[in-house]
Amino acid sequence: TKRKTARIWYLLAGMFLGAIVGAGVWVYWAACQVPLWYQEKTQTAADRDAQREASDQMEQRVADLVSGLETTGRWKVVFTEEQINGWLAHGLPKKHRNALPQGFTDPRVKITPEDVSGACRVERGAVSAIVSLTVDVYLAEPNVVAVRFRRARLGRLAWPLGKVLDGISQSARAAEVPLAWHQVEADPVALIRIPDVHRDKRIRIEVVQLGEGKLYVAGVTERDKR
Repeated sequence: TKRKTARIWYLLAGMFLGAIVGAGVWVYWAACQVPLWYQEKTQTAADRDAQREASDQMEQRVADLVSGLETTGRWKVVFTEEQINGWLAHGLPKKHRNALPQGFTDPRVKITPEDVSGACRVERGAVSAIVSLTVDVYLAEPNVVAVRFRRARLGRLAWPLGKVLDGISQSARAAEVPLAWHQVEADPVALIRIPDVHRDKRIRIEVVQLGEGKLYVAGVTERDKR
């Protein structure tokens, strides 16, 4: 009887340890999973010349946006997914080497009409994983861009949004970007107010819209009559 009881306890202990090991293996496997879209973006962006060209186009679009803000009349700028990813792959590491936290590399984005997904690789010792973030970007009101945070993940595991939001707040303070926080249906929303007066111009941003692989920004600039 004692031997039978001992066998039962050994069996239970083995099952318990097996469950712990199995859960640990699953967590490690889930954390190391790479989103398919991120894998595609990093693989198809292997052509350095294409990255450089897309990066240059991205910088030209930013220059077009600045020009639109400073020139009276209506303006519209379209940023494509390829241009943004080209700049993230080429322009960011070349011109802003310390912009990403230590251990974070290869950022990429995917834009759909519903949301924007961003991801990058994180190296922590022997572990390499992909951290991803999904947000919605829209115009809350003229000159106020809203970024609604939907979810954050480490591989396939949920990642606490609090850490992400703290980092964004710190970066905004360091860059002196006016940032306020709001909440919509339990989702945190960052509100970024764009100054409406620049020198002798009054700026009104009227459209911030997501498309398939594109981000549209449009508005009008007028002379300040005050």
